[in-house]
Amino acid sequence: MSKNLHIPKNSYNFAQILGKMKTDFIGNIVNKAIDEAAPKTLLMISDFPQYDPTYISKLLSAAADDGRIVRLVNGIYMKAARTQYGIAMPSMVQIAEAIAERDHVQILPVGETAENMFGLSEQVPMKAVFLTSGSARPINVGGRTIEFKRGVPRHFAYKDKNLAAFCQALRSIGVANLTEEQMSVVYDVMRHYKGNTEAKEDIMRMPQGIKKLLLQVQNKIEHEMA
Repeated sequence: MSKNLHIPKNSYNFAQILGKMKTDFIGNIVNKAIDEAAPKTLLMISDFPQYDPTYISKLLSAAADDGRIVRLVNGIYMKAARTQYGIAMPSMVQIAEAIAERDHVQILPVGETAENMFGLSEQVPMKAVFLTSGSARPINVGGRTIEFKRGVPRHFAYKDKNLAAFCQALRSIGVANLTEEQMSVVYDVMRHYKGNTEAKEDIMRMPQGIKKLLLQVQNKIEHEMA
C-alpha cells in the first residue's frame, strides 16, 4: 500500500525559488548599474525596460533611501555627486530632458533658458522654461522650478533641435538688440552648419527677422571659408 509523500510546510516550492532567483538577479543588475554610473548620471525606470517597472521603481526608491542615489522627481534619480558644498545637481536642461524622455514628449527651451544654453546670456534663470508637446505644468526640483508651457506643432517641426532652441534664444533677445559679443556667438553657432542643407530648411521656417539674419551670416561664412 502506497504512502503519501510528506512535504514540510516551511519548504520552498520550485516557483518560489525561481522567483527569488529572478528578483535577486534583477536587483544585482540595478545595483551594478548604480555602482558603475558616473556621478550626476540620471537614472530612470525606463533604463530597465525588460523588467517589471514596479519592481525597478522599488529598487531605485530603496537606493535613494540608502543615499546611493538622489530622487529628483517621480521616477527620475541621479547618482549622487557629493562635494564639500553638498550634492552637485545636474543642469535644469538635463533634468527637463529626462522628464521629457520619461513622459514621451518633445520639449524646447525658450526665453532666458535658451539664451543661457548658447552663452548668449550669463544670467542663470531662477526658473527654467520649456515649450512641450505634453501637458503644461510647473515641476519643483530641489527648490528650483521647471515650467512646461504648451507648445504648438510648428515649434517642433524643425529637423535640428539645437537650431530650434537657437531660434528661441534669438527671439527672446530680439535681432535688433544683439550686441557684438552675442553676434560672435551667432557666427560660432552657424559655423557648425556650413553647407548643411537641412539647416537651411530649418532657417526658412523661422520668423522673418531671424531668418534674414541667419541667412546673411551663413552667406558670409560660406564666403570667408571658400
